[in-house]
Amino acid sequence: MSEELNQLTLIGRTEIKGKKYPIFLERIGLLFSISLTIFFTIYLWNNLDWPTWINVLFSICFAPLLALSLAEIIGRWIQSIYN
Repeated sequence: MSEELNQLTLIGRTEIKGKKYPIFLERIGLLFSISLTIFFTIYLWNNLDWPTWINVLFSICFAPLLALSLAEIIGRWIQSIYN
Protein backbone atom coordinates (compact mmCIF):
# COMPACT_ATOMS: atom_id res chain seq x y z
CA MET A 1 0.00 0.00 0.00
CA SER A 2 2.75 2.48 0.87
CA GLU A 3 4.56 1.69 -2.39
CA GLU A 4 1.40 2.65 -4.28
CA LEU A 5 1.20 5.95 -2.40
CA ASN A 6 4.84 6.73 -3.17
CA GLN A 7 4.21 6.17 -6.86
CA LEU A 8 1.40 8.73 -6.79
CA THR A 9 3.71 11.59 -5.77
CA LEU A 10 5.61 13.59 -8.33
CA ILE A 11 9.06 12.11 -7.74
CA GLY A 12 8.19 9.11 -5.57
CA ARG A 13 8.94 10.75 -2.23
CA THR A 14 7.15 10.08 1.01
CA GLU A 15 4.67 12.82 1.87
CA ILE A 16 4.27 13.96 5.46
CA LYS A 17 1.12 15.74 6.52
CA GLY A 18 1.96 19.10 8.10
CA LYS A 19 0.18 21.42 10.47
CA LYS A 20 -3.14 23.02 9.67
CA TYR A 21 -2.63 26.39 7.99
CA PRO A 22 -4.10 29.37 9.96
CA ILE A 23 -6.13 30.79 7.04
CA PHE A 24 -8.57 32.48 9.41
CA LEU A 25 -5.81 34.64 10.89
CA GLU A 26 -4.54 35.53 7.44
CA ARG A 27 -8.02 36.63 6.38
CA ILE A 28 -8.23 38.84 9.45
CA GLY A 29 -4.84 40.28 8.48
CA LEU A 30 -6.12 40.97 4.96
CA LEU A 31 -9.21 42.77 6.28
CA PHE A 32 -7.02 44.72 8.71
CA SER A 33 -4.66 45.83 5.95
CA ILE A 34 -7.54 46.91 3.70
CA SER A 35 -9.25 48.87 6.49
CA LEU A 36 -5.96 50.48 7.55
CA THR A 37 -5.29 51.55 3.97
CA ILE A 38 -8.79 53.00 3.65
CA PHE A 39 -8.37 55.01 6.86
CA PHE A 40 -4.92 56.19 5.74
CA THR A 41 -6.33 57.29 2.37
CA ILE A 42 -9.17 59.18 4.07
CA TYR A 43 -6.59 60.84 6.32
CA LEU A 44 -4.59 61.96 3.30
CA TRP A 45 -7.67 63.38 1.59
CA ASN A 46 -8.86 65.29 4.66
CA ASN A 47 -5.77 66.46 6.52
CA LEU A 48 -3.06 67.11 3.96
CA ASP A 49 -3.17 70.03 1.56
CA TRP A 50 -1.92 68.15 -1.45
CA PRO A 51 -3.28 68.82 -4.93
CA THR A 52 -6.29 66.73 -5.89
CA TRP A 53 -4.45 64.85 -8.62
CA ILE A 54 -1.88 63.55 -6.12
CA ASN A 55 -4.67 62.33 -3.82
CA VAL A 56 -6.40 60.61 -6.74
CA LEU A 57 -3.12 59.06 -7.90
CA PHE A 58 -2.45 57.74 -4.41
CA SER A 59 -5.99 56.43 -4.03
CA ILE A 60 -6.03 54.61 -7.35
CA CYS A 61 -2.43 53.45 -7.74
CA PHE A 62 -0.56 53.35 -4.47
CA ALA A 63 -3.27 52.54 -1.91
CA PRO A 64 -4.09 49.09 -3.40
CA LEU A 65 -0.39 48.27 -3.57
CA LEU A 66 0.00 49.38 0.03
CA ALA A 67 -2.93 47.19 1.12
CA LEU A 68 -1.62 44.11 -0.68
CA SER A 69 1.93 44.63 0.54
CA LEU A 70 0.75 45.02 4.10
CA ALA A 71 -1.42 41.90 3.76
CA GLU A 72 1.57 39.96 2.42
CA ILE A 73 3.77 41.11 5.30
CA ILE A 74 1.10 40.11 7.82
CA GLY A 75 0.62 36.74 6.11
CA ARG A 76 4.33 35.96 6.12
CA TRP A 77 4.56 37.04 9.75
CA ILE A 78 1.72 34.64 10.63
CA GLN A 79 3.41 31.85 8.67
CA SER A 80 6.70 32.41 10.48
CA ILE A 81 4.96 32.19 13.84
CA TYR A 82 2.97 29.03 13.06
CA ASN A 83 5.65 27.10 11.15
